[in-house]
Amino acid sequence: MVSVIIPIYNTEPYLEQCIESVVNQSYRDLEIILINDGSTDGSGDICRKWKESDSRIRYVEKDNEGQGAARNLGIGLANGEYMVFIDSDDYLDFNLIQKAYDFITEQKADICVYAHYEVGDELEPCLLYYKLQQGSNVRENQTLFSFMMPILWDKMFSSKLVKNAGITMSNRICEDLVFNGQLYGRAEKICMLNEPLYYYRYKRNGNMSTSYDRYLEVEESICELNDIFHREGLFELYWQGLYQISFTMFKDILFRIKRREDLAVPQRIKEKYPFFFDTFHNCLDRWFSSYVEMELQKKNYLLIGSYNLRVIIRNLLLEEDFLREDYGFSSMVSLMSNRGEKGISLDGARFKNTYRKRCVEQDVGKTFQRKTQWDGLDYIVMDLLEETADLIETQDGCYITESEFWREACREKKPFYGRNSTSFLCEKRRALFLDSVNRFAEKIKDLCIPVIVVKNFLCERHSIYYDTFSNYENVEQIQKFNRELEWCYGQLIACLSEKLPAGVVVADAFGFEELVFTHDDFPFGLQPNYYNNGYYQRMAIRIGESVHHK
Repeated sequence: MVSVIIPIYNTEPYLEQCIESVVNQSYRDLEIILINDGSTDGSGDICRKWKESDSRIRYVEKDNEGQGAARNLGIGLANGEYMVFIDSDDYLDFNLIQKAYDFITEQKADICVYAHYEVGDELEPCLLYYKLQQGSNVRENQTLFSFMMPILWDKMFSSKLVKNAGITMSNRICEDLVFNGQLYGRAEKICMLNEPLYYYRYKRNGNMSTSYDRYLEVEESICELNDIFHREGLFELYWQGLYQISFTMFKDILFRIKRREDLAVPQRIKEKYPFFFDTFHNCLDRWFSSYVEMELQKKNYLLIGSYNLRVIIRNLLLEEDFLREDYGFSSMVSLMSNRGEKGISLDGARFKNTYRKRCVEQDVGKTFQRKTQWDGLDYIVMDLLEETADLIETQDGCYITESEFWREACREKKPFYGRNSTSFLCEKRRALFLDSVNRFAEKIKDLCIPVIVVKNFLCERHSIYYDTFSNYENVEQIQKFNRELEWCYGQLIACLSEKLPAGVVVADAFGFEELVFTHDDFPFGLQPNYYNNGYYQRMAIRIGESVHHK
């Protein structure tokens, strides 16, 4: 039997659809627990009507104390082998419980996570970006502390796990964060069902998305969760996962306040953005400053290299406005080569968006070489993945990176195809690279801006799962490229270390090599020069670690 726990408070417009979607589940062996938490609208009448028509329904009325207290009462009443929690303004696919039950029992798991739809002006499927084919636990895989972890309604739980844990929920918003965090720490196996089966009304007044005046309660929940792991002597073991979930929760709230145009955030909340930022930054600093350099949150960055850098630094920063400049999809050779007397026309080139256009224009125009304003920049961050692209020599000493964006924009125009082309794996390219690195170091050596080198390599494998992989068919060629990239990184780091008084910080994937793969569902295509969300998050933490220990 599966117990379905539904706390209810003033959701009359949605409650009928919610209960109906549960009563009509294809899985019939249900115990449906409706807990009316002091509703003042017609919710009680709807519950009583359904109780009379279905013997599986248990209905309880109580004084209003909050959703956490209502859920705690439901847990105490539940008799099922498994339990699910449903918000009373949401509704279910009619096969949700059957599919989740079949999967959690087949996998012999304690928790089953499933995907969902966001219900707004349109239905938006939200699939599980992070998922395991065989399942795992947080002792083996801290990445399970993902953004989906705090949510309660997208999971089926073993009742034995929940009741043996002996934990209760507070009445703060995000009360399920602390509850789930403790259950995740105790679960022997967590499995993922990547099928949207739950319908979540994210814009309804009263849920977390719109509880603007209660956003600071999230900081309280984060502190409670971290304190529990600290008291139990587990914080040192799990700090990376706890940091990631703390950071992600805070960043999501800041993003909602500042950038979510679909949410009618009150102006008084928008004006308090600096206060929220400082509060969340101080919380991270309190718990994690002994592991990562928290002042990186308030620094300004210039990026040189691949698209991965842009994503990694976004995963580093609570506020992305600190990402001041980037020279993306440009190799070091092209970045530092001559512009040429005539210049290069991009007339007829077609770009998908302004970012791609800017990247190609900067590479063609050699704008980095003409850069003279460096005020306000605290770090230069760079990788060398774009070195793997061929070079097109348009004039003597003038090179263009034949990047993905260049090929896309000039597919029809092809203004320089047929000119001299220099591939990555050749001696001429090494000479060009060494010369470019030296000129780059000379340009920035007097600026006293430290450089962070992120050692990104081409992925040799790909997957939609984080525990099952396939090698690329041309993996041997990719390995040759990666060996040459290793040489390039060595030359770059040695040159910068010698010439820059501000020094160089190196961040690599040592210790989390299992995350070095391309996600099959990456939006820009299945290519070895892209990664996955778990890698981006973990590398952002590694940068913080590397700077902290420098």
